Amino acid sequence: MGATKLQRFFLSLLIFIVGLSNAFAEMMVKGKTKVKTLFNFYSQNSKTGKQVLDNSGNEDVRVIEPQIFVKHQITEDTEINASFVLDTWTAESDTILDGNTGASGEGKKGQARVAPNIGVRRESGKATYGMNLGFSSEYDYTSKNISLDYAHSFKNDNFTIGLGLQYYADTVGLFQDITPPQSAVMNKKHDRDIYAISLGGSQILTRSDIVEFDATYANSQGRLESTAGTVNINGTRELEALPGRRERTAFSAKWVHAVGEEMSFHVSYRNYFDDWGSRAHTARAAYLFSLRDDQDFLEFAMRVHSQTAVDYYKDGFGTQERFMTSDSDMSKFTSLEPSVMYSHLLGDLKVFGMNLADSEWATGATYGKRNTGLSYAYLQTSLSVSF
Repeated sequence: MGATKLQRFFLSLLIFIVGLSNAFAEMMVKGKTKVKTLFNFYSQNSKTGKQVLDNSGNEDVRVIEPQIFVKHQITEDTEINASFVLDTWTAESDTILDGNTGASGEGKKGQARVAPNIGVRRESGKATYGMNLGFSSEYDYTSKNISLDYAHSFKNDNFTIGLGLQYYADTVGLFQDITPPQSAVMNKKHDRDIYAISLGGSQILTRSDIVEFDATYANSQGRLESTAGTVNINGTRELEALPGRRERTAFSAKWVHAVGEEMSFHVSYRNYFDDWGSRAHTARAAYLFSLRDDQDFLEFAMRVHSQTAVDYYKDGFGTQERFMTSDSDMSKFTSLEPSVMYSHLLGDLKVFGMNLADSEWATGATYGKRNTGLSYAYLQTSLSVSF
């Protein structure tokens, strides 16, 4: 499922940046525990994927993803945290790929991924630092990762700055490594290492304005092809071939402006480029409303993304080239993504005799469409409680 692998890498970088921002958050009261459950559903539809093995272009994907996050304050200045993610999905490109190996006839109908994570965060004066260890495993991909972050606040906490480091030690199975015809077993795994560094911060400008910034650099090395990635060379399907190294850089900024006591306006911009020749610009604007004396929050947002293709991308190839890909995520496209999010503070609850505080329920929906024909939607709901 080449497209989602690339999306997951970008998502991991986004989670990394968000995690860095969370390092600025205040510690909880000693002995307090916070639990958040999150349920995601993702659906993608496309008949224009040039990388699909049988030339159908079918990139349809359905993903169900429950997650749980736990934080516990063991001392006044030390917090431990853990998370567990379970992905289950069906992808037509995987089914087509598996069916063509002769492994199971009809092809692989579904896959799953498990991803546990554990970490610790400590506060010392104006500084906060932490470490996280994670693991992820699925049919054709495994990942072990470690991240370190440090944050420091200045001038009565009006200005904060943070540094994050992350390393992934991954292994990936590719199309040519599937053992036919008895079973779709990857008989070989290839190494893939990803290093990332991020510098971020925030500044309170006025009582109504906050600005945030971030700069992220990532370096990927090893076999960077996707499992199901193929190219069409004069009617014959061959495996995609990509360089063994990719450097990515992104700069982003965000402005938050309060409009009165009950509304705020958020504007952000991200500039991305890599040494494969791709350039991207992403802008997002959101309006957040406070309802019922800050008990409810409603956000409407619009995101616009535009990118150029990597140097090695073509819909089809006339002759064999050293590097070739037809992955739709590496093509030139523009996307538009409206979204809505609603959050409701439930306050203190008593469930099965247990007193729960700071309870909050949130749900959101996002729809996106590319000018290449691919469309997708996210549905997300969460519940968080403290005790």
